Amino acid sequence: MIFFYSKNVFNISLILAISIVISSCSKDFFNEDINYKVDGKPIISEKIIKTENYLIRFADILSKAVYNNKEVRELLKKESLKQFDKNYDVLYYLVKDEKIGEHTFRDLLISYSSLKEMEEIEENVPLLNVYVSKIAFFKVFPEDLATNDCETPVVVSKNEKNVLYINGKEALVLNKGEIPGFHVFVVNQNSRVIIPEENKVNIKSNDTKEIKFKSPNYDGSITSNPIVTLKSASVDFSLAGQKAIDAYTYFNKDDGSIYQKSFQRDYVYYGITPTNQTGQLNRAVTEYISFIQIDPNAYFSCSDQRIADLYNNDPYISTTQVKQERWGIPEAELLDRMWKQGAYNFRIEISTSIDAQAQILYIPLTPDQLWNFNIDYAYVHSTWFRHSKHTYTINPYKFTPKKVALNEMVTLGKWDISNEALHRIIKVYEEDESVDITETQTYELTKALKINFGTSVTTKIGIGLKADIDGSTTQTTTRSVTTTRKSESDFLGKVTIYFYDPLIHDMSIASNSCTMHTYSTGTVTFGITVK
Repeated sequence: MIFFYSKNVFNISLILAISIVISSCSKDFFNEDINYKVDGKPIISEKIIKTENYLIRFADILSKAVYNNKEVRELLKKESLKQFDKNYDVLYYLVKDEKIGEHTFRDLLISYSSLKEMEEIEENVPLLNVYVSKIAFFKVFPEDLATNDCETPVVVSKNEKNVLYINGKEALVLNKGEIPGFHVFVVNQNSRVIIPEENKVNIKSNDTKEIKFKSPNYDGSITSNPIVTLKSASVDFSLAGQKAIDAYTYFNKDDGSIYQKSFQRDYVYYGITPTNQTGQLNRAVTEYISFIQIDPNAYFSCSDQRIADLYNNDPYISTTQVKQERWGIPEAELLDRMWKQGAYNFRIEISTSIDAQAQILYIPLTPDQLWNFNIDYAYVHSTWFRHSKHTYTINPYKFTPKKVALNEMVTLGKWDISNEALHRIIKVYEEDESVDITETQTYELTKALKINFGTSVTTKIGIGLKADIDGSTTQTTTRSVTTTRKSESDFLGKVTIYFYDPLIHDMSIASNSCTMHTYSTGTVTFGITVK
């Protein structure tokens, strides 16, 4: 990449990278509201046009501040490296009151525009964000951003093109699919956080700022353990959880006796054992999704959102075959060439009998975390007439699934059957950015009556199971659950979880492992533990 600029000379030589992959963090490279289609034709809503105009104005203003103030460049670099949302994002709402000399960052931006204009932008784009580019293939990393360089462009995505601004002027226009091979500041909207409604009213003030992460997996203050891929059908004791292991030691039979596996949650929640058949609710217990496995066929549906101008792209295979003469290619570089990088955003919706709205959880995972690619490799030896050649071919039909341990546990909450029905409904989607839709669905769920429980929320072994079987002390609960989701999200199936499903089916002390009960939507398989 050659990139020269001065007051008298402006010469840019681009590397076109339509088929070249950028890094995983660049999933959020251009992030705006979605457009939608009518009769197959794209329709741009007024909201999208309005938002785009505000983003363009902010990019123009920011480019002046970036060009004329080293302190602004230093602020953006410093804040991006914090990775508060596990991405190189700088949320304007959080940094606008940061001091730059005697003034705030916001004051400096106002000096290049006006108070009225900045207030209008803040009000209409509350999740205004600056992403500091990471483009691994070109070895462009935020850590290496030279803050002495005043010519670092500010990029914004328009409907038909991407525009680079330097000092308030359009320095360059990129077609969709062209990736700059140099450092840029990207103006977009943050897709990982939410600003509570009550805080949006005071977004211009310097009061204490509060944000909520769409998923705890985006919270940069939580130390991430590396994703662990499980090598067999069994899982380590540490993943199963001590509560579940203890429950199995009491309840491990399939004979319908007092020792049957179905009573494991009775122990977990009420401390009930075969010799102590009455217990009191332990309110400290919580359930978690402990591991997840995605069928490789999901690639074909989940990698469907590839329009780079307005979407947070799904990762997908952009090049099925890579050829290299003389020397082989390191795996990381090979995947960079083959994949349009990013992360799938799996959305878990949990519907219960006690909530009018579904509980929403997010699990972001990258393709290499989900699947073994089983890349085909061919090597042709060199001769007098040709160099040796390495050929790598990737085929989604040859992918095999990994079982991914979720070290940052995804909580499903506690299960108090004195108040909640004996069943929960779980739906799984891969979320794609699009317009919001609201769905209301009615479920019929069986609930054990209050007469089954004492005043201190005590119960007897298997009381909910008995009530469910004979029906004499249960009632059918009809619950309408409302869910708002993105309209173009990919539905990956649903499953019903029953309180009296076992947690563990088998255990091996010798190998410190156990076989957990699993649930499958047909595409998504997961296990549940309790802690």
